[in-house]
Amino acid sequence: MFSVLIPTKNRPDLLERALRSVLRQQGPSWEAIVADDGDGSGEAAVLAMGDSRITALRTGARGQVPARNMALARARAPFIAFLDDDDWWEAPDHLAHLARALAAGADLAYADGRIVRENDGGVEIPFLAGIDQEAIRHDNMLLVSGIAFTREAATRVGPFDETLPIYWDWDFYLRLAAGGAHFTHAGGDGVRISARQGTASSETHRALRQAQLDRLSALHGLTGLVLRNHESIALDQAAALVE
Repeated sequence: MFSVLIPTKNRPDLLERALRSVLRQQGPSWEAIVADDGDGSGEAAVLAMGDSRITALRTGARGQVPARNMALARARAPFIAFLDDDDWWEAPDHLAHLARALAAGADLAYADGRIVRENDGGVEIPFLAGIDQEAIRHDNMLLVSGIAFTREAATRVGPFDETLPIYWDWDFYLRLAAGGAHFTHAGGDGVRISARQGTASSETHRALRQAQLDRLSALHGLTGLVLRNHESIALDQAAALVE
């Protein structure tokens, strides 16, 4: 029922954690496609798992968005889910929640989750996902490792935009919404999003993110966007709850 697409690059230990969380899923059937965009260590990790439901393809180090498109082209199931290689599904019923929402007619279903500061003792910050036609034009309130969508919906809007390596997911949601897609909250908060200090906080990376945000704004006629990530959104949500 599900094709779980997992892009990876040179992080076999983290990939193994992600894959084990897929193996723990109870309920709907699935296949997992690991798109190895690196040195082949992801493909080796898949072989070591020894499960025929998990396959790998080499994507030629073209970048994470082309890797996702290549994995999507290979997917066989009617429902598609993403899991980034450094994230994981804590709850064994995560796919079951998504399956019920999609089977009921949603084009895209989403779940809540937690941002995990892995370099800070594993502190978890709740993230409340949500979307509507207006809110989507101001913030990306969905966790990519917490969504699933129908193959038919993806076919309607075309491939992920490979010129938007950072905001390809937000662009995808905006295109779906513009086409009248139905989004629904599937329930559950079993998604865990890894947050580790590194290049994401560097000035160079920040400048790249700003340039990408400006391009996204131009493509969709968005105004007044503020550069934020999911961790900062989660912190704002937590602060609002105690006010």
